[in-house]
Amino acid sequence: MHSLVFQSRGGRTFQRGVTLIEALVALVVMSFGMVALVGLLSNLRQSGDLAKQRSEAMRIAQAEIETLRAFSVLKKASGADPSVRDYEDNLLKVIAARTVVGENSNTSFVVERKVVPLYGVTAAGETEPQAIRGQTIKVTVTWEDRGGGAQKLALDTVISRTDPAFSFALGVTPPTHGVRTPDGRNPAVPPGAKDLGNGSSAFRPGGGSPAVWVFNNASGVITGLCDIAVDTAVSTLTPSSVESCKNNTIGYLVSGAIRFSSSNTPRPEAPDGTARPVSIYVNLIPSEHKETKGGLEVFVGGRDYPLTPNHVCFTDAPTTTSSTQTFVNYNCIVYPNTQTPRNWWGKVYVTGLDLGTSATQFKVCRYSADYNGNGYTYWVNPEAGKQPFFKIDNEEHPETYRAVSHSLARQNFLVVRGDVSCPSRATATDLFIDYATHEMPLPPAAATSP
Repeated sequence: MHSLVFQSRGGRTFQRGVTLIEALVALVVMSFGMVALVGLLSNLRQSGDLAKQRSEAMRIAQAEIETLRAFSVLKKASGADPSVRDYEDNLLKVIAARTVVGENSNTSFVVERKVVPLYGVTAAGETEPQAIRGQTIKVTVTWEDRGGGAQKLALDTVISRTDPAFSFALGVTPPTHGVRTPDGRNPAVPPGAKDLGNGSSAFRPGGGSPAVWVFNNASGVITGLCDIAVDTAVSTLTPSSVESCKNNTIGYLVSGAIRFSSSNTPRPEAPDGTARPVSIYVNLIPSEHKETKGGLEVFVGGRDYPLTPNHVCFTDAPTTTSSTQTFVNYNCIVYPNTQTPRNWWGKVYVTGLDLGTSATQFKVCRYSADYNGNGYTYWVNPEAGKQPFFKIDNEEHPETYRAVSHSLARQNFLVVRGDVSCPSRATATDLFIDYATHEMPLPPAAATSP
């Protein structure tokens, strides 16, 4: 024992000091603390290392997914530039697992991906045969950490089979149903309509007609009509000018343009003909909505059209073949049935032409395609013995419109020579703007100019 001897002023002495055992105990306690600190630092270092590896694995997985999304066409044409990436090359081909060395990392990563087609499903619960709607993607990254432990990170996503050209939609007028344009009006309201500033717009459907229609700006539905002198410009109309037109008429607009081609190889994207005298006829058929009563399927009531005539159409067609006018605009008001919601079914025909198959006659084609890329809707035909089929949306100009309960715009036609076929598609395919056309059947004998 080491000690110090002290002597007080009174002559008394005493000793103070630290035993060796006490020093050893203190050293042991400090040693345990140091060991714990070293372990903590080791764990912190390993955790930091693992966090860095996990961040690198996440970067690799995200880069893999973004690489899969980096395609410019759905399917490139034969002989196209090999550097062009398409949907099928990116997603459908099989790629074996591969090793990737991370940046500033002390390990390597194994990247695997699993691709499963995503098919559409019909109303009957069956897989649609038409096309793959997309792909479900699972990217897995595995590696070993500093201690030799197996680590794993997985990301899941769905990549739609959507043409990149759809990004062009930002600069194109949106669909007519349920979308408002920046000026606060439904896209179905004709551009030439005068906004009255009270939630409605006034429009004259025919240049030489006194008829004026009043549109609801939000819904695009025609809520009133009346006659106003032809020499009164629509641009001068005010809410008081159309007060008599607010008669709560419910009508749906059907409008579009009619183009003409006189060549033996018509180009639907740039027709070369000039306008001819034509008219429009809407052939309405009773609603085919059904309901079950007493175990039997019956048509829902109110399927017929109470107003006669059930539609009125206007065009700006010339009275004789024009040498300068290249297309004809048409606008129709269709008075729907009394079902809920009120709707109409039928076909729209271009009439006033000598239709036939000779070079001196004409054939009517409708511009129609899957413009919105949502595929075809499974339709169960309500007529007995009829097979179900796939139909496109009403906005995409089908041959037969079904259950239309809103206004329709851009229902365009192309008139070609009777001895040529309706052009099926322009040179490019699967584009947002598609010039495919389909032949319209001959109109019924009842079709007459309105």
